[in-house]
Amino acid sequence: MNPNGIFRLEALVVWLIGIFLGLGMIAMVAVNVTNAVGRYSGLFALVGADELLVYGMIWIVMLGAILAARDRSHLSINLLPSAVSGQSAAALQIGIGLVTVAVSAFVARHSFDFVGRIASLNQASMGLGIPMVVPHSAILVGFGGIAVVTAVLTVLDIARFASGQEVSD
Repeated sequence: MNPNGIFRLEALVVWLIGIFLGLGMIAMVAVNVTNAVGRYSGLFALVGADELLVYGMIWIVMLGAILAARDRSHLSINLLPSAVSGQSAAALQIGIGLVTVAVSAFVARHSFDFVGRIASLNQASMGLGIPMVVPHSAILVGFGGIAVVTAVLTVLDIARFASGQEVSD
């Protein structure tokens, strides 16, 4: 696959995640409003609505974290990066990328083990009977995605650094 194809595929995946996140938020608002109207009117209650909202929010946060890592718009302490420039800033960015990959991969690996243990127990949620693998997999997908995205960005940063180009923020 040529580089243009990879960039188009990446753009498509990012677009799809963004659409999924937007639709997820709309669905969560609809469930929340419907549940509130039903409860306060005394006409009905959506069993498991709160559970669904919590699990939905976990997935939205973890998928959003992947996009934030891709755009490098995640939370960071920028006191040190703002104090350095040029090759020092590039080296610092690469160091931050390497640490992010290591920590994200560590969390994803342990999450993988935990999801495997939960799956072997066939545990389900109390309200909706959702297999507990589903909400716990959000951590695996989120941190795995952050590790992959940051690894790719860091490899690109290292290539730029080695060629003397400026490393992106």
